[in-house]
Amino acid sequence: MTLRTKIQIFLSALMIVFILLLNGSVYFLYQNRMSENEIDRVKSDAIQIMEALAKQDKIAADTNTKELLQAFLPANGLIRIFREDGEFLNRTTADGKFFDWPYHYTTKEEITLSKDKNGNSYVQVATPIIWNDGSVVTLQVSEALYSMDDTLSTLQFVLFVASFFMLIPAIIAGIVLARYITIPIKKLTNEMKNNPKNGRWEKLTNLHSTKDELGEMQLSYNKMIDRIYENIEKQERFVSDASHELKTPLSVITSYTELLQRRGKDRPELWEEATNAILSEAERMKQLTEQMLLLAKNQEQENIRFELVDISSIIRSIIRSLSVAYDREIILYTDQVNTEISADKQKIYQAIYILVDNACKYSDSDIHLQVKEGPTELTISVKDFGEGLSKEDQQHIFDRFYRVDKARSRKSGGTGLGLAICHSIIQAHGGTITIESELNEGSTFTIHLPK
Repeated sequence: MTLRTKIQIFLSALMIVFILLLNGSVYFLYQNRMSENEIDRVKSDAIQIMEALAKQDKIAADTNTKELLQAFLPANGLIRIFREDGEFLNRTTADGKFFDWPYHYTTKEEITLSKDKNGNSYVQVATPIIWNDGSVVTLQVSEALYSMDDTLSTLQFVLFVASFFMLIPAIIAGIVLARYITIPIKKLTNEMKNNPKNGRWEKLTNLHSTKDELGEMQLSYNKMIDRIYENIEKQERFVSDASHELKTPLSVITSYTELLQRRGKDRPELWEEATNAILSEAERMKQLTEQMLLLAKNQEQENIRFELVDISSIIRSIIRSLSVAYDREIILYTDQVNTEISADKQKIYQAIYILVDNACKYSDSDIHLQVKEGPTELTISVKDFGEGLSKEDQQHIFDRFYRVDKARSRKSGGTGLGLAICHSIIQAHGGTITIESELNEGSTFTIHLPK
């Protein structure tokens, strides 16, 4: 069943229920009101009869009671006076069929609204009165409510016709509303089905003009296309950068291999130079390939093994290693804070190592590390006093293969992947990494890790 059909059925059913409830309420309210009016009228007739009988007793006892009752007899009704044993003292009717209506002796006022065997409504008012001989008898006034039944039948017909004519515009409105909702959805679905066209993802051009959920849906779809293109561009740039990075060591290896083929036998001294260069470039290719695979598979965000680790201990281990390798003074400030957090020890070590290693590579002065403990996070700052970064470089410093100075980076062995890996590791731990830098004043990288 299509969405359009569901909307039409739902709206039609809703309107039918609403119309039935509305018209049913109107009918039953009118019926109750008419019934109360008819009961009040017959009750009033019964009171008048009682008063007339009372006057007859006092003024003209010999007056014919039957003639008096005949004067008050309803056009479609019955008047009965009977004793407790069921003996009729008098009964007057315009039609003998009304004698079939039930009766019973009562010593209190009773009002009954019923239907006869033909389905016609009638009302009965029974009340006790004192008869001429001092006994208590029952006066019963009954009347058929033909007028009320006819009026209610007419009302039923009018409400039925009104319901029919109310339902037609409701159904038409449901169809129009269903078309209004489903047509743009259908267009959107068709355009989605046609994507990609000739290998290219296309945005929606006929946007929904109103600022409703449909318009937001189409805008969201176009934003999704933008993200698809952004990811495609990142993949293409990744492949292009990877090819470019691998091309240089391959060229070096090829050149030295060809040199050995041509002159290796005649000049043995070339063997050491060539083999050292080939091994160096092969190691560089191995490192670059491992880092690219690490990023391509997003391994930083997978298989995170959380355990309680001491960040200060990790940093001291890194300082011992790099201070000897670079013959550099690396100073740690901890302020005696608690530096134990839950993290993956190996990956956090790698992230901090990358920052300290970069600081050593791209500056000649001392390196300052500081660990601070906050209420909800632990911050690790790595500060160097190198050349610093421009605002533009700071926006791209965590991008893959991005290098501020390609020549200097290649000389120092950089691949442009270190900070990208560091950024991904910190994100996998639910943290963030920020940078503060000024040209010719150095840079400060700060890791924020949740405690």
